[in-house]
Amino acid sequence: MLPRLLALLAIALLALNLRSAITSVAPVLGELARGLGLTGVEASVLGALPPVVFGVGGIATPAVIRRLGADRSAVLAMALATTGTLARAFSPGVPSFLTAQVVALVGMGMGNVLLPPLVKRHFPGHIGPLTALYGICLQLGTAVPAFVAVPLADAAGWRTSLGAWSALSLMAVVPWLLLGRQGRLEHGEPAAPSTIPLRALLRSRLAWGAVLLMGTTSLNTYPVFTWLPRILADAGVDRTVAGSLLGVYSLMSLPLAFGVPWLAIRLRNPFPVVVAGLACYVCGYAGLALAPARAPLLWTVLVGLAAVGFPLALCLVNLRTLSHDGAVALSGFMQGVGYLLASTGPLATGILHSLTGGWSASFLFLLCTLVPMTVGALVICRPVHLEEALGATAADLPAYDPLQATPEGGRISWSAK
Repeated sequence: MLPRLLALLAIALLALNLRSAITSVAPVLGELARGLGLTGVEASVLGALPPVVFGVGGIATPAVIRRLGADRSAVLAMALATTGTLARAFSPGVPSFLTAQVVALVGMGMGNVLLPPLVKRHFPGHIGPLTALYGICLQLGTAVPAFVAVPLADAAGWRTSLGAWSALSLMAVVPWLLLGRQGRLEHGEPAAPSTIPLRALLRSRLAWGAVLLMGTTSLNTYPVFTWLPRILADAGVDRTVAGSLLGVYSLMSLPLAFGVPWLAIRLRNPFPVVVAGLACYVCGYAGLALAPARAPLLWTVLVGLAAVGFPLALCLVNLRTLSHDGAVALSGFMQGVGYLLASTGPLATGILHSLTGGWSASFLFLLCTLVPMTVGALVICRPVHLEEALGATAADLPAYDPLQATPEGGRISWSAK
């Protein structure tokens, strides 16, 4: 019983620590810039780091898991997150701060990849409830730092506000180490090579559709994480309120995590879900560009609810593949390339702001990215399977019945015929 409780706590704490290095920075970015002499371009680089590191992590972490096993990799991930989060609070300059931020993000990027196999390893009979649990913890770990970053900075300084989250990631190391003392940490077995090579995915319209949907959604998400408090503060909104609205933005992903997959499995072509998201993007961006202080809560909620592409893309990984190998290949390609694409968002919006002195050009750029998002959604939402599109022989694939698919905590669980 104790090992299972420890595993439950370990998974929950791991999920809580996968976004704090991102959302704890934006609310105090002004103080950070003054304290370290951070330029506008360097702030843009800081905002672009998370998707770049997560993209590289999506490609590299499976090799780490094969060598160390999932549980030991979790210890390593949280150790890196703790080290980087604490080191950035003591950084004397911009280079050391960026280095520490990269270390923290490497650990958190590993955690992104680790969570699903850890749930399957420790709770194979409770995939749905545990997936819902870590989804909730992930969103809480995204929202809470945004809410409390400014009050912490006002009370104890921006360095304390940034470094305090190392205590939470250090707590996440403890249950994994205790599981090790229970004899539960084991080395992973070598993974079999994928039967779907990368060159096949590079030629697949369906795979690139998934990349465009997921990547452009994240491309629109990270600039909001990076710049929303500053956009609102520049318009005269109180700093504490602006930081809290970033937390509101983060919380909008909770209803999406449950609602979007529920709709996707009931629609043969879920493109109307994307259309609703596009409408929210247009209205939210227009409000933030033209009258940000008039109704900041409304604009924030609209932009938060617009990000339907991320949960939909994760759902379609299962809906648009016929085999486990196909799902693994599509998921890895989508997240690896998609996060790298997303890294251009904070960088481009920050540079445009520096060149123009306002935010209108940045929002115009983000509105233009909705075009490839629409194209990608049109492709990946069509009821076509990856293996069939690649010309794979279906005879050796396991038979799955899409009509028997059921939602489990935002993921899709297939029932074999």
